[in-house]
Amino acid sequence: MKKVVSILVLTLTMSFGAFAQETMTNDEVISLTKAGLAGSIIIGKINSSATNFDMSTDALIKLKQAGVSDEVVGAMLAAKSGKPVGGGSAAMASNGDPNDPMTKRGFGVYLYQEIDGKKKMTQLQPSMSGQNRTGGAFTASITPFGLGKVKTKTNLPGRNATLQIQETSPVFYFYLDASSGGLNTSSGIPSSPNEFTLVRFNQRSDNREVTIAKSNSWGGKGGLSDEYVVGLKSEDLGNGVFKITPTAPLKKGEYGFYLLNSGNANTAAGVGSKFFDFGVMMTP
Repeated sequence: MKKVVSILVLTLTMSFGAFAQETMTNDEVISLTKAGLAGSIIIGKINSSATNFDMSTDALIKLKQAGVSDEVVGAMLAAKSGKPVGGGSAAMASNGDPNDPMTKRGFGVYLYQEIDGKKKMTQLQPSMSGQNRTGGAFTASITPFGLGKVKTKTNLPGRNATLQIQETSPVFYFYLDASSGGLNTSSGIPSSPNEFTLVRFNQRSDNREVTIAKSNSWGGKGGLSDEYVVGLKSEDLGNGVFKITPTAPLKKGEYGFYLLNSGNANTAAGVGSKFFDFGVMMTP
């Protein structure tokens, strides 16, 4: 009898050992995706398993073609970095609360609020600049010595962003691909808050605009004008999570986190630029 029990215990131990050593690969993620499992379930398995993912450019393309979601790919990239889920100065929440800033989630920019004592996370959706305009040409033409400035401005459609808030000192969380150390050529996902600039738009009758270049007869200057740039404070919470707050209270107006070098068409003139936009209304 003792011999039978010993054999049974040994068999169970070997079975549990084999299960514990299970390693997830790209092929397993693709199989789970094709089986119709929700992304949250696949991410949960990634977080609880040993992994050996291939995150090369060709592998990423194959994952995309297989229908693997960006959130699952993000979890694979995080696992590839070798950082534990609890790494950094703050631990990631394991309860899966979608309104807890430290709950593991896909890449993105989120607004954090506390309303009536309850936490709320709202993802900012990007808006793309589809056109630009040039202003000041006539004034420049009549200004002596060629000192008059011509301004190039990029704009977003609509006078107001869809997301409007009342807080003048809002709190944002950025979930980025910090695993690449800034060398994110494979994922193309920002790795640092330094790749963003918060700008305040000039509101016009039917759009919002920001100056991205100035020139006169003596030369030109590219980049955002200082009067449009809003200072930011960044706190690295580890695991690719950054807490972002403005350095001073925001005034009533329209704002956007400008992803530098975003867009793939005529980006020198601001066309194709990506802004995570919102407005500060102060009153309901």
